[in-house]
Amino acid sequence: MRWGVHLLDPNQPLEPQYRELLKRYDRVLSLHASAKLCPMGEQAKAAADATDPLRIRVVDTGLGSAGLGAAAQRAGELLRQGAGEDAILYELGRLRDQGRFLLATADLSTLVKNRLLPPLGDRFGEALGLWALFTLEQGAFRVPPLPVPAKRVAETLAASLHRFLGPRRVRVRALFGEVDATLRPRLREELEKTLKLAGGTLAPMDPLAKSRVGNKAIAVFAYPV
Repeated sequence: MRWGVHLLDPNQPLEPQYRELLKRYDRVLSLHASAKLCPMGEQAKAAADATDPLRIRVVDTGLGSAGLGAAAQRAGELLRQGAGEDAILYELGRLRDQGRFLLATADLSTLVKNRLLPPLGDRFGEALGLWALFTLEQGAFRVPPLPVPAKRVAETLAASLHRFLGPRRVRVRALFGEVDATLRPRLREELEKTLKLAGGTLAPMDPLAKSRVGNKAIAVFAYPV
């Protein structure tokens, strides 16, 4: 059985991309961020129905950007181990239910523009120069967010993950927008100090995620192994 992990281009029509994948594979499992955060999943469902709904399964992971990346990595690992579709979907559900997605941002106007935050929510902490820390619950950001001083963002992210996940061994994936260059090493240090890490990935935030949550943001997802 042939398998592979591929990224869809959100800036191009999805139907021809699906058709190309079906030339190489018997089935396509198409993973997407929570529909409450990003409309691409709905677009994918329409494209799959128009292409071949019996061979393309579109999955709303209920996760945000960093969580979606972690889910894709985990699905790839299971495929290499010979797992079937049902086993992969079960594991993705475990990541959604047992993992924790956090978004720290100083660019709230983009969240308001994309209707991820109520109107006037971008005034939050503006005068004090605060960041906002959001938790993803049932596919949507919980409001109001937690106000965080800019110099405490890394420490607060790590501490928030530890409160939820406790002493369990965890994997972490963090995505960085256009933030201060010192934030990345500081977050790595705090995660290593606070959590029992079994692995992790720190990477730039992709353009689609930045268009949804703003440039000055950090998305972090952690789940127990």
